[in-house]
Amino acid sequence: MTLPVGATLSRIRERVLRGSRVLRRILLRIVLAAAFASVAAVVFGAPAEAKPARIVSINLCTDQFVLALADRERIRSLSYLVAEPDESPAVEQARGLLLNHGRSEQILPLEPDLIVAGLYSPRPTRLLLRRLGYDVVEFGLSNSLADVRDRIRQKGEALGETQRAEALIRTFDARLDAARPDADGPRPTALYLQPGGYTSGRNSLIDDIIVQAGLINLGAQFGFEGPGRAPLESMLAADPDILITQEEKPRVPALAYDVLNHPAIAALTARAHRVTVPMRYWICGVPETLRAVEILAEARRRVVADAEQGVVAEAGQ
Repeated sequence: MTLPVGATLSRIRERVLRGSRVLRRILLRIVLAAAFASVAAVVFGAPAEAKPARIVSINLCTDQFVLALADRERIRSLSYLVAEPDESPAVEQARGLLLNHGRSEQILPLEPDLIVAGLYSPRPTRLLLRRLGYDVVEFGLSNSLADVRDRIRQKGEALGETQRAEALIRTFDARLDAARPDADGPRPTALYLQPGGYTSGRNSLIDDIIVQAGLINLGAQFGFEGPGRAPLESMLAADPDILITQEEKPRVPALAYDVLNHPAIAALTARAHRVTVPMRYWICGVPETLRAVEILAEARRRVVADAEQGVVAEAGQ
C-alpha cells in the first residue's frame, strides 16, 4: 500500500524531530557531565597528576634529575655512574639505591613503569625496552644553563612532579643570580684546558658557565663551536687571566696529560690564576652545575681584586 506523499513527509518529519530530541538529550547529558566535573574539580580539587611509581634511570645525567625531583621510594634503580665521586655530585643521595649498567637483563625484573635515558644510553637496551612496550623517555644534552632549566621542566612532566620542578627552577634561578657578577664589571679572560689541549667554544655548556661567571671564554675567541683543540701557540699568545682545569692530578696515566705538563703551560700557569673545577660539575647539565659557576665567579673576584690592588700599588710608587 502506497502512502500519500503528504503522509510520508509527515512520518519523515516526525522521525527527524524524534531524532533531534534524542540528540538534544545526549548533548545535554554531555554538558551536565562536563559541568559536574568542573564543579568537582573546584570543590574537591583537581585529580593529582599521574606519577610513575617504579622509575629506572640508565644515564648519569638523568639520575641526578630523578634524585632531585622524585621521592626515593619511587626510584627502582639508577646508573652505576651516579656512585662515582669523580663524575657525580649526587653520591650521597644515591647511596643505598640499586645501581645498573644499562643492560636490559638488569632492568626487566624491576618491572619499571618509566625508564629515563639519555641520547647516549645503550641503544640496544633502549630499542629492546621500547619493543617490549616499556615507557622509555629520552632526554638530550644541555648546551646552556637555559637548557638545564628546560630539562628540569621536561623531567618534572615525565615524573609527574611539575610543581616540584617549578620550585627547583626558582631555586636554580635564584642561585644563578647570586653567583653572577655585575654585568658592567671587569671581565677577565679564561682558558678552559682539558687533557690533550682541548678547550670548548661557543654553543656549549662550558662556554655558558664561563660567561655566566663573568669571564671571557678564550675557547670562543679562538673560533671554536663546541670542543676544539687549541694550538699551544694560541694559548700562549692569549695569555689568559684564569686557567681552568678539571683535576689536579690524572686518575690514570695518559699521554693526553702531557700538554698540561708542558714547560710553556707551566710558565702560563705561573702567570695566570689557576682554578680547578671538578669534572662532576661539568659533565652533565644539571642543577648542581651551578657549582661550577660559583667556583669560577669566586676566582674572577680574586683576579679582579688582585688587579685592583696592583693598580693601587703602582699608583703609590
